[in-house]
Amino acid sequence: MSNVKRVFTWEFTRNLKNPTFLVLTILMPVLMLAGALVGGLASYLAVSEEYRVAVIDETGALYSTLEEVLVDTPVELSLFPQERLEQLVQEVTEGEYSGYIHFTSAALEEGVIGYYVKDAKERNPFLQEGVREAVRTYRFQNMGLDTEQIQAATGPVALQNRTLAGEEASLADSLIPLGISMALIFSIIFTGQVLMLGVLKEKRNRIVEILLSSISSWELLLGKLAAFVSLGLLQITFWVGIGLTIAVFFVDFSQLSISFSELFTSLLFFLSGYILLASLYAVLGATMKDAESGSQLQGLVVLVPLLPVVLSGAIFISPNALWVRLFSFCPPFIPVTMLIRNAATSLPWWEIAASLTVLVLSTALFLYLGARIFDRSILLFERTLSFKEIGRMMKKNYS
Repeated sequence: MSNVKRVFTWEFTRNLKNPTFLVLTILMPVLMLAGALVGGLASYLAVSEEYRVAVIDETGALYSTLEEVLVDTPVELSLFPQERLEQLVQEVTEGEYSGYIHFTSAALEEGVIGYYVKDAKERNPFLQEGVREAVRTYRFQNMGLDTEQIQAATGPVALQNRTLAGEEASLADSLIPLGISMALIFSIIFTGQVLMLGVLKEKRNRIVEILLSSISSWELLLGKLAAFVSLGLLQITFWVGIGLTIAVFFVDFSQLSISFSELFTSLLFFLSGYILLASLYAVLGATMKDAESGSQLQGLVVLVPLLPVVLSGAIFISPNALWVRLFSFCPPFIPVTMLIRNAATSLPWWEIAASLTVLVLSTALFLYLGARIFDRSILLFERTLSFKEIGRMMKKNYS
């Protein structure tokens, strides 16, 4: 263990000072904040932009209703008679109007209102809902309903999940596993590549020969993994700290009930999943001659944790579907799949325990096989190993 500790201290200190690690750690929250600011600015500019829209209203009643609906929006309406249609088309073509709406009785019966623009790809973020609400109000009025009755009929309705005891669902219980799954993906992609490139650099510079003269390859691998798990946790702690510091201005955390068991379970999946995926990166670096020769293999390792994210929409909709449960017991996909499922629904304790047991055992197996491949390939400097050679290295009688 003393050798593992020395490797851990050396790797942790060296990579903590690594400009790449520091830039990625600091740059990620900066990029996320910048993205949020750009998104907010874009929304502000969209609200500030004025839209001049003409209306031809053959019903004689929809224009005034639409004007009331859009009163607090940047849409400026102008009423045109049917006789001036040719002039209106010319003005839309010349850009004096964004477009024009044509209300007809046939269009109302069909439920499809024509909005005529110069470019069919143009979108008005306010007009779609405004026209829908105006037509709905018009139909209610034709049914004989007054304003109060219309408001009562169209008032907002929210469906809120509650337990049988009447308790409301905790937002934190969904956000914690979801946030940790995203942190796992970002962290393993960033620090995993640093780990792989570090192994490659030591192998290319023959430093590994000096290291293995005093410690075993198993001790070297364990020390590296321990260092990078610690770096990953440090990175995530920094990201979470920055995120919470900013979020406290927008979210009332006193209203969130955080479950310790949910947090603890999510962290167990994170740690086991990180060790499993990091070991893949370390072994990948040991089997490659240079980064270019293993770029496709590197892409495959990156895709492993990303696949459940690609399927996250389906997992959220059906977290207990058979294929989702199978994913929950397939080692490379267990961490992210289970974290997403935990965010989507309350899983029985036995399923969480069984999945976590499979993950821990498979992590131990990956470490064992990875250490064997690492030991037998780290000193092969001249070539990138094939899948066939890697398969032979897993056997005890390899020579």
